[in-house]
Amino acid sequence: MSDFCPVIWPEEPTPGDQKACRDCGLYKHGRRMVWGEGNPEAPILVLLDNPGAREDRDGNPFVCGTRQTPQQAADQAGLFMDNIYITYILKRKPFRAYDKDHARNACMMHLDQQLLAKKPSLLVCLGNVAVQSFFSKPRC
Repeated sequence: MSDFCPVIWPEEPTPGDQKACRDCGLYKHGRRMVWGEGNPEAPILVLLDNPGAREDRDGNPFVCGTRQTPQQAADQAGLFMDNIYITYILKRKPFRAYDKDHARNACMMHLDQQLLAKKPSLLVCLGNVAVQSFFSKPRC
């Protein structure tokens, strides 16, 4: 049995020129942007749909299922946080109905910016939304 225990990975700060982005409309949900977490210089970039919850209702940090799954998979594969950077199609967690196609298309510019800057050796799309969004048009 593994000694795996999920932890809160360090969050990469959202670039200052992107914090006020309103293109996707999710700013109306009242949540901050989550640019990514883990090691920003890692060779492996994992792409998920959205950041999930990083804090409970009272603002206390916790590791949600969205984060536990890739952490546990990395642990089982013998990888460490230093090897992995996790980012998202949507940079804000939606909390109510929204125009999914519009939001995902609008947020792809952020992912393109990240890919150009990070140049990962391996990109892993987890989930149908990440796969469909990533492969919907040619990337940078």
